Amino acid sequence: MPVCVTEHEGLFLPVITPSRYKDLLDWVEAILSAQGLDQQAVRRALLRLSEPVKMENIRPETGGEDRAGGSEMELERTGCSSRDPCPHPTSDQDSEGDPEPDPGLYVSVPGPGFVLVSSDIEICGELRRSPLSLTEYLQLSLEEAFFLVYSLGCLCVYLDQEPLSILQLWRNFCSLRTDFISLFAAYQHFRSKGWIPKGGSGAKYGVDFLLYRKGPPFYHASYSVVVERVHNSYSGPGMRLFSWRSLAALSRITANVSKELMLCYIIYPDDLSDDELRSPECLSRLKVQEIIVSRWVSSRERVEHDDV
Repeated sequence: MPVCVTEHEGLFLPVITPSRYKDLLDWVEAILSAQGLDQQAVRRALLRLSEPVKMENIRPETGGEDRAGGSEMELERTGCSSRDPCPHPTSDQDSEGDPEPDPGLYVSVPGPGFVLVSSDIEICGELRRSPLSLTEYLQLSLEEAFFLVYSLGCLCVYLDQEPLSILQLWRNFCSLRTDFISLFAAYQHFRSKGWIPKGGSGAKYGVDFLLYRKGPPFYHASYSVVVERVHNSYSGPGMRLFSWRSLAALSRITANVSKELMLCYIIYPDDLSDDELRSPECLSRLKVQEIIVSRWVSSRERVEHDDV
């Protein structure tokens, strides 16, 4: 479940509504009950989890780092965690003189971390422990990340706890990949046309992007895209050197997975300087040309011609 994250006194914490927090507690209650605990022990564990937490107490618990929705929370007075569950309260004790343990302390509690419970994201909520882990990971390609920053303005990228400007991000990404400018120009072009390019999945087919109509969850990719950098005169070295054999092999692989092969040429003006390429403003001077490559099969063409 996606959650909103906000900064609270120097810590980035998930924000959830009171009703959602109650749902999480209900799930924990079901998990604890499944462990065979009586209702009194479950209530004590839930009460401790739902107690408001003060900021001066959260920093020692997290070791000075933000673990919101992150790793495991040690239970106080027991030294037990959800990775090492404590002994069951009904287990035999080693010595007869030991006092009866408090059932609420010997509980394997899933997930740790801290959340802000608030019905309004703009209003500072109440800091509480998270009963279940809320950590989610979203991995973006360089093109996807820069598109969200530059084109949509809905993402901020941090480096060493400092936000990067668009120009800094552009230069960082260009230093990471020499072909980033051409790949991003192609990515932005297809997104502007309503297509969804995905770069990671294209590697297994030997291409730069797979092109989806609405995204991987809805349809298979329609095109396999190879991005090529050329000058106005279509001269100069390309990003990948194709022989007729390698191009035919790539075309056949694409046809075998029910896709079409597209060559996407990013055309650079002859007078475009290296200094201009150090800024995303150069994108306005680039042109994009798509070419569909189809494999000619003599027997199929002959049959189709005879039918006509």
